[in-house]
Amino acid sequence: MKEKKWNAGSIGLTFAGSFLGAGYVSGQELWQFFGSFGGGGLLGVLAAMVLLAVFGLALMYIISRTGIAEMDAVLVPWERLAWLRKLSSALQLILLFGVIAIMYAGGGALLEQLFSLPTWLGRTLMAVLVTLVALRGLRGAVGAFSLIVPVIVALTLIFGGMALARYGVSLPAFGAAEGSNPLMRSAAFGAVTFAFYNFFGSVGILAPLGEAASSKRAARRGVLLGTALLLLIAYSVLLAVMAVPETADAELPMLALASQVFPALGVLYALLLLCGMFTAALSSLFGITSRLEVRLGGRLSRRFLALLCALAFVGSIFGFKNVVSYVYPLCGYVGFFALIGVALHFRFLHKTSAAENAPTP
Repeated sequence: MKEKKWNAGSIGLTFAGSFLGAGYVSGQELWQFFGSFGGGGLLGVLAAMVLLAVFGLALMYIISRTGIAEMDAVLVPWERLAWLRKLSSALQLILLFGVIAIMYAGGGALLEQLFSLPTWLGRTLMAVLVTLVALRGLRGAVGAFSLIVPVIVALTLIFGGMALARYGVSLPAFGAAEGSNPLMRSAAFGAVTFAFYNFFGSVGILAPLGEAASSKRAARRGVLLGTALLLLIAYSVLLAVMAVPETADAELPMLALASQVFPALGVLYALLLLCGMFTAALSSLFGITSRLEVRLGGRLSRRFLALLCALAFVGSIFGFKNVVSYVYPLCGYVGFFALIGVALHFRFLHKTSAAENAPTP
């Protein structure tokens, strides 16, 4: 069957959805990387989104020029450095697997809180649902993101707006705040680290998506649309939490804020967080399966997917907040080298294109 080509809207929603995990929507990730730095963090958000847009556009350019949609080949363009490609691929797979386990754990905890389900049952339901959608390949992933991401965007903006309407806008000072995370001591470093680890973790789904774009223009517009949605959500979340700073100490700041504004909203926002966990787990699982399918030369069996999800289920025992605090920044350090590879790959192709189009003497 001929693969469907995706327009700018579908690409933009999938681009945004690949970054909208529970850490992002809950405010925990955004607060540690940006909000804890005060006014400087608000500028850091903008800088991080610019980086994501720039490297997202560079990725789409690389794919359109080469037709390569494999994670390691995009990040390491030199064929002679096969060991570096393997290392890059292994690190990505480890990061993606860790994200899946984290999201299963978070989903189980939330379902227990909402419906008094045993934690193991909540994790199992998350694993089964993510696996069923992943079995449909890119079509299933894009369809899920196209359905869920608009809901996440709309509800997050509504909750943020309600909080600001009740408590007002409280812009922090642009001082030399050190932040709350010992691994990040400045807003600039937080912005760079945020962009690095998010891009590194999401390239597994972004690369095949670029190959499936209906046109180069659709791919570019999709990246810009996705980045704009991420920026809109980030400012909505941060300004809301800054208006009620005591919620920043909660495991899930926006959930605490929603419950404080109007208790019934806490349940609705918890369901929103479940959607964020689902999109993060789906994006990561698709990144793993697409990479392994390229290596193995065919679609993965359902048994293998079930085994992969079972292993992630076993690994879902770590605390959500601790992972955001330490694992994500460390992955950002690794992602720094990945983005250097993308930049060098883009520069090489750009120079080659300029040489090909130069007038002959």
